[in-house]
Amino acid sequence: MAKPALVVIGLVLAGVGAGAAGYAWTRPSTGGMTPTGSAAMASAVGQLDGDIKAARATVHERATTLAGLQAVQGAITTDPTTAQDMRVRGELAFNPQPGEVLELGQLAAGKPPAVLLVQPDGGMRSAHAGTPGRYADLMGDQIAITEVVPVTPHDLSTGKTGYVAVTRPLDLGAALGQVEKAGLAGRLDIAGKTRAIGTPPPGATETATPLPSLANATLVIAAPALVSGRSMPLVAGGAGLAGVGLIVLLAGLLGKRASGAIAGAVSVNAPTMLSGNSSAINAGVAAGTPSPVDTSSVSISPAALGPGAVIGRWEIIKRLGSGGMADVYLARARGEAGFERQVAVKVMHPHLARNDRAVEHFLDEARLASRISHPNVVAIQDLGKIGTDYVIVMEYVDGVDLDRLLTSARVVGRQVPVDVALGIICRICDGLNAAHHSTTTEGAPQGLVHRDVKAANVLISKQGGVKVVDFGIAKAASQVHMTMAGETKGTPSMMAPEQRVGEQVDVRADVYSTAAVAFEILTGQQVNLDLAVLAHLGLDNWPHLPPPSTLRPELPPELDRVLLTAMSYDRDRRPADCAALEASFESIMKANGLSASDKDIARWVAGELGQAAQPAINEGAQTRPRLR
Repeated sequence: MAKPALVVIGLVLAGVGAGAAGYAWTRPSTGGMTPTGSAAMASAVGQLDGDIKAARATVHERATTLAGLQAVQGAITTDPTTAQDMRVRGELAFNPQPGEVLELGQLAAGKPPAVLLVQPDGGMRSAHAGTPGRYADLMGDQIAITEVVPVTPHDLSTGKTGYVAVTRPLDLGAALGQVEKAGLAGRLDIAGKTRAIGTPPPGATETATPLPSLANATLVIAAPALVSGRSMPLVAGGAGLAGVGLIVLLAGLLGKRASGAIAGAVSVNAPTMLSGNSSAINAGVAAGTPSPVDTSSVSISPAALGPGAVIGRWEIIKRLGSGGMADVYLARARGEAGFERQVAVKVMHPHLARNDRAVEHFLDEARLASRISHPNVVAIQDLGKIGTDYVIVMEYVDGVDLDRLLTSARVVGRQVPVDVALGIICRICDGLNAAHHSTTTEGAPQGLVHRDVKAANVLISKQGGVKVVDFGIAKAASQVHMTMAGETKGTPSMMAPEQRVGEQVDVRADVYSTAAVAFEILTGQQVNLDLAVLAHLGLDNWPHLPPPSTLRPELPPELDRVLLTAMSYDRDRRPADCAALEASFESIMKANGLSASDKDIARWVAGELGQAAQPAINEGAQTRPRLR
């Protein structure tokens, strides 16, 4: 008589064995990119992208500064001999950094660009002379990062204009070395030129990843060719298990006792099945999104930081922007019972994490700003480190920076309502005053100075909140990392004279920059107060700006004295701090019956954002009117 239990066991064993043998025989081919290779590639792409962004930011600042020099604007209508003499006499401040090439050229209608000066002597001419723009050219083991900026001469009657070109080399060794160390080969393609990486294996398959910072650049990795994935031992084991199953099935049908043999067969030949929660490997990462954490080095891969990726406990929603030191992402943190909060996550460029001074600057921003608790300052919520990468988690402001709002209004000639303008300025002063009076955990004054107050570092929410942001180069009396003597950091066009020449600064440097921002908001004119540009005009009548009321008659005339005094060359003539400056503005508002609530500011922001959505507004406009 058949035994049902043996029949069932026999059927199961036969089915499992046949399935295992069939899977092993038909298993897809293996090969291609390994997890280690993928991590190395993502890391190389992230480092290259960060290196290129940082180099471009440095070159841009250098080129625009040189193009704004009065001596440069005068030299472009001369000739090579005169330009060289001006350099020898020190009139042209062309002092290239190591590896840097500076070029000054002249443009005339119907003629090719004429090179007036190249520094250092014997430096290679730019291949993009006279054509404004940003360029990246592959040259062996380096990328030549170039920016060409137009220069407008003093005398327009000559019909000649000019340009400044700045080129800096970017070494590829560090980034591509990661690929070579991982045993991979391939190439880097930039604008039709190629830099080989090792020797690709025969029949290799290629994986190409574009570099986000360059539209014409791709990193191509050649992985080993696909090979058969058949496992003959597994085929044999599966067949053997199926045979045992048939024996057990036959035994059950015949009614014989073969339980001992069956048990032995199962214990020897049955494959071990592992169970577990495989999703834990990529916990928190949305389906289809590569994890930003490289499991081999436990670091962030910037190329993988797309929507749905996770940094620590924060899920990425989108990328907000990038600077010379870090990328900023909108993210969300989730908690119990459906709790969710949006934050801004600042991720330091990986290549800077190897630079001790850069790391200290980054950490200073979080440490110093975290001690400021004020509604007009963006709050720092967390500072973290993932592997070798640093992140700062900040309050997210759902709005736009003041610079973009002013630019959109300036393009079409709209003015900021006087009450709204003064309301914004008072809130900036209030936030900076809170920063200046912040204390350490022991209660001692931090002695904090922002040092980079400008419209781009003021965020305005859709609800009308005004918040100062970016204390990346702030300076404190007890700062862990101190700026070297004579070192200048900040935005030259908004910088107090003492800061521009590298002297010690105090809160009156922020008073100066705040007044410069106020001049822009109230008059609608963009200013350039760079000492290097204005020095030839002398100290009398500094900052050489017209009284605001002459540019906009509806402004209260009392503002002329307040603004121009706050921008005095001599810091002792300025208001003592931002609280004193704010008090002056508030007094003018009271005397003229002006006031601005958050709702008033919000309505103005909504109007500007609505206008900016129209085709007439070019968010990326390069030409902005400046007062010098």
